[in-house]
Amino acid sequence: MPNATLPVRGLGSVGIIADINPYDLPPAALSAGVNVRFENGKITRGPVIRRVYEYETGFSPAFMFSLPPVSSSYEGIVAVSKDMATIKQVIGNTESDLSPTGFTGADLEMPFTHTFLGGVSYLNRKSHAPLHKLPGDAIYSTLPNWDAGWRCASLRTYKDFLVALNVTKGAVNYPTMVKWSDLTGYGSAPGSWDHESTTNSAGESVINEMKVEIIDGLGLRDSFILYGRGEVWTMDYIGGNYLFRWRKLFDKVGILNQNCVVQIDGLHYVFDKDDIYLHDGSTKKSIIHGKDKDFVFQSLNYGKSWLAFVNHDPRLNEIHFCYHSGDRFARFQGGLGCNRAAVYNYRLDNWTFYDLPNVTSGCLSTVSSALSYNDVMDSSYQEMGGSYVSNEDDKDLHAIFVAPADSSIGLTESRIYGLDLFTGGRLVKPLEPEVPMPSFVERVGIDLDEIGADLTLYKVLQAIYPQLGVRGEVSNVSFQFGASDIVGHEPLWSDTTTYDPRTDNKVDIREAGRYLAYRLYHDGPTDFTFSGFDLKVSLRGRR
Repeated sequence: MPNATLPVRGLGSVGIIADINPYDLPPAALSAGVNVRFENGKITRGPVIRRVYEYETGFSPAFMFSLPPVSSSYEGIVAVSKDMATIKQVIGNTESDLSPTGFTGADLEMPFTHTFLGGVSYLNRKSHAPLHKLPGDAIYSTLPNWDAGWRCASLRTYKDFLVALNVTKGAVNYPTMVKWSDLTGYGSAPGSWDHESTTNSAGESVINEMKVEIIDGLGLRDSFILYGRGEVWTMDYIGGNYLFRWRKLFDKVGILNQNCVVQIDGLHYVFDKDDIYLHDGSTKKSIIHGKDKDFVFQSLNYGKSWLAFVNHDPRLNEIHFCYHSGDRFARFQGGLGCNRAAVYNYRLDNWTFYDLPNVTSGCLSTVSSALSYNDVMDSSYQEMGGSYVSNEDDKDLHAIFVAPADSSIGLTESRIYGLDLFTGGRLVKPLEPEVPMPSFVERVGIDLDEIGADLTLYKVLQAIYPQLGVRGEVSNVSFQFGASDIVGHEPLWSDTTTYDPRTDNKVDIREAGRYLAYRLYHDGPTDFTFSGFDLKVSLRGRR
């Protein structure tokens, strides 16, 4: 039988598709991968983890948010301890204590929510009455005019109202209650929550038709969307005596946890208990079904689903669906935070996956570095990222995460981490050596249908000619090849072979079977691009 060559181009055009049988995938698709991105028809290294700030020993952050610079020239990054008793703010390299006085915390596995209205920051967890901080306040304090015996699962804003969802009054829980404050002006907390008063706009309503508890809510255009475990409702402002009306949007979908929905360009992207979907307030569709749904939800640790959250990175057009996973690629197994991000590029409609270092929360921030030229002049580009110019003028929002120390998985200190591209990034912060982000891609089940090789033929891999480049002085790129004879069987893999694109143009191979496979590994403080390859094979007799 003759030799044949399979040309594969545009490796970054499809992304990772783990759920479809790999034998049915196009040649450019990947069956697995981690810490890679797909852009302009090529595979590149995914973002790296940079150290934004390291907390003093003893602080264990569980939740994080940013305070917009409406009353100061810098944006503050605020983190809250798991017991809610300690609140730390970081601006540049300066840490301050915003903890409420006389506050009795509780170390619970329970999500937080944060919202911001009229220059006032509001922090909530169902275990305690909400906290607030006015623009001129030095610390957080209990929300005034809120009954000390009330609790809510989530506290959000809609128009000029604070909205409490899933309310408990004393010993009685109202899981489908929506309670709203009086109209709230700039720089002040709501003056009243009294739903019986006839002199203000405060009120409450129990949605009796709703069959599940309300988990969270978020504004969408002119509406407010309520998410439960299996139902989605809309809350619309109509004015008059009733102020709001409620109507059901969707059945059989909902939300996994608080903080599991983001709004982008008039669409909500939602992390549900068994799907990831988007909707515009009237129609919805799954964005992960038929691609990576089984991979995500079969490995998701539901016992730690209270940790799950969603973060948006507008610079990279990515949404990070963060959770604790038991998948075979997860680096930080056994930690107490999220170790996996399923990453959706909404501009290119593809999926990839990133490792996360035990993170418990994430947000967007301008990340004021407070670095001078003298601070960065002795550091290499590889170490610091960005440039002095980007340090001066960077007003971009960066995706940042917070994680507690966990020596059992190699994280010695609690830190704020920034996620940024290695090449072309703008975050002027050093790489975090405790959180390496090695890249890996895998494709199995290559049956060579594209060159007319039927399934009875035995294929012998002879060589691969990669279209692969590296950036940086030191680069560790290697390939591994495999083959199998039976559908669904794990390939028998060869030893890894180092490849240096500066001196090599091919890798010689000697693997044989009906179904072929390859892996690429990349490590070190460098970047790479992998856009295609030619695969040289010999077609042998039928077996």
